[in-house]
Amino acid sequence: MKKISIQKFNTLLTGVIMATLLPVIIYFVMYFAKVQNVHHTLFSNHLVAGNILPVLLSHCVLPNLVLFFIFNSFDWMRAAKGVMVTTVVLTALIFLVKLIFSVI
Repeated sequence: MKKISIQKFNTLLTGVIMATLLPVIIYFVMYFAKVQNVHHTLFSNHLVAGNILPVLLSHCVLPNLVLFFIFNSFDWMRAAKGVMVTTVVLTALIFLVKLIFSVI
C-alpha cells in the first residue's frame, strides 16, 4: 500500500480553499441556528436592508483565526499564508460593503 503524505496539503491553495469555505459554513450554521422559518433570500435581503451584513460577515471570517493557528501548529506555513491572504481579502470586502451601505 502507498502511504499518503499529509504534508502535500501544505499549499497556498489549500489555505485559500479552507479559508473561503469556513466562513460560508459558519454563515449557514448561523442562518439555520437563528432563523429557520424565513426563506434564505428574504433573510439576506433583511441583512442588507438592516445594515447587518458587515457585522455578520465579520463574524463569519473570525473562525479563520482558529484555522490559521491550526495550520501554524502543524508548521504548514504555506497553508497559513493562504488563510491570511484570504482573510485580508474578505476583510477588505467587508470594509467596502460597510462603506457602500453607509453611503446609501
